[in-house]
Amino acid sequence: MEKVDKKLVEKLKKEQLKLSKKLNLQDRIPVDEIRTVAGIDVTFTDIRSPITTGIACITVLDLKDGFRTVDTVFAEKTVEFPYVPTFLAYRELPVIMEAYEKLKVKPDAFIVDGMGILHPRKMGIASHFGVLTDTVCVGCGKSKLVGDYQMPENEKFAHSPVFVDGEKRGYVVRTRRNANPVFISPGNNISVDGSLELLKKTTTDYKLPEPTRRAHLLLQRYRKAFLKGKNKRTNR
Repeated sequence: MEKVDKKLVEKLKKEQLKLSKKLNLQDRIPVDEIRTVAGIDVTFTDIRSPITTGIACITVLDLKDGFRTVDTVFAEKTVEFPYVPTFLAYRELPVIMEAYEKLKVKPDAFIVDGMGILHPRKMGIASHFGVLTDTVCVGCGKSKLVGDYQMPENEKFAHSPVFVDGEKRGYVVRTRRNANPVFISPGNNISVDGSLELLKKTTTDYKLPEPTRRAHLLLQRYRKAFLKGKNKRTNR
């Protein structure tokens, strides 16, 4: 993790707190009426370097048509902001927004690989994205960032609430047996319980919800082809 100027950190904290006041944690759309859901994931050409190329994938699935893919977009952008815990949006969001602008199909909801309000200032990357785009958005993280909870039983969809300062902000959920749980929380325009229901609705036989799982797989293929093409250009 690279060091970031303390003044900049304080500035970004204030910005996150300001954005958090715009959150809507009620269900804009009843979860059972959500049909199209997009998964968002980001990778980098060099994960060890603070200055690298970020690649984002957004893929939109139709849940009522066998999780059929209805739109997929990619974007690439130079990233100079380092990885700093609780400030992931400042590293990944610029390239995500470029991909978002390319979408031809605007889905009913988004699931982002990262946190929503399970964040010290309620402004994980899913919340940041949800507020900027005013969309229904959920964050699905693979590891704990903040909060207190009891580990759920080893059964599919067993879950426990996650509390931050006494407030229920999400759930830790076992999406399949014998797998580590995920952390689900609202990004924007959806409730805590609605986020859990959307996770259940979009999860099949894998650990990750299908939209973000598909985005991740597509992203890995794209990154491999991108690096291969870059090497060819360099060796000319």
